[in-house]
Amino acid sequence: MCSRRRFLDLIIASALSFLFTVALLYATLEVPRVVHALLIKVFPDWGLHFEMEKMRETIESLRPIGYVTFVTVLILIIIGFVFGRTRVSSLGSIGLYLPVFGQFAFSMFFLAGIGVLRALWLPILDVSPKILRLGDIVYVPYTILIFLLEHMFRLMGVHLPPTKFEAAPSLMIMLLGLLIFLLGATTWLYGKFRGHRIIDFWIYRFSRHPQYLGFIVWSYGLLILAAITPSPRGDYIPPPSLLWLILTLTLIGSALNEENSLTKKYGEEYVKYRAETPFMIPLPKPLINLLTIPVKALFGKNIPEHRREIVGTLLIYGLILALLSTPIALRS
Repeated sequence: MCSRRRFLDLIIASALSFLFTVALLYATLEVPRVVHALLIKVFPDWGLHFEMEKMRETIESLRPIGYVTFVTVLILIIIGFVFGRTRVSSLGSIGLYLPVFGQFAFSMFFLAGIGVLRALWLPILDVSPKILRLGDIVYVPYTILIFLLEHMFRLMGVHLPPTKFEAAPSLMIMLLGLLIFLLGATTWLYGKFRGHRIIDFWIYRFSRHPQYLGFIVWSYGLLILAAITPSPRGDYIPPPSLLWLILTLTLIGSALNEENSLTKKYGEEYVKYRAETPFMIPLPKPLINLLTIPVKALFGKNIPEHRREIVGTLLIYGLILALLSTPIALRS
């Protein structure tokens, strides 16, 4: 009876996680196309016939909405951290990143169809589109991956067009993120169904936050896909690497805040689990020591524990990565 109950719990947890993951995949691949088909009737592609006056009118009519929405999203992010409601911050950062789907509109006017979502970025674009590129350092892992794949295929005597080395890996990264998310959600739900205080088995043995990790990996693949997708003339908006960086840092902040709550709730039991399990992904200790130098310098510890420490850590890492990205952004 007990084993049957465990099996039933696993089936239910797997089904719920699978449905949510499929919904996310559908939202990635199909929903943007459907939404674009609907919105293009309301926000036409004035760039097709170079209707400059219509484009200016559309931009001016959407500018107030874009500014209000942008400020609202920033307030959500700030309020979430100030009051310890980091899920609110995560929601705000997701909203800030969401217009990335406008990169796939394939229109000659950047606010046509689903591109209208990019009205949220108008406060940034009005200053300089290059601001969106102040996170370009995040492309380094992808660049290394492409280099290794090209070298491997060259050694095998296989010569593929460059587009094959770009689109396929980005889609695989997105699928990997969805798989990690699926495993994390299934494990978490099953653990809750079975009454576990701390989820520390299956994928949670290798990552304390697999669901955050899965979402981050998925969104990274989406960023790469946006970066390699060709834009028609008149529609070029830089891929928002800075906004992806903000999203990722906010999710990391949410994870750190959750750990503080779990430590207060479960005490040494969670402290022990945290000491034995990687934060997001397993990394060599020398690399961990290198990556945590700013935290140690600021607070004398590997992991920030209090709200101010978390906010300070996110700000210093964000600033470092933005500064490293600046030469790339200015050169482009």
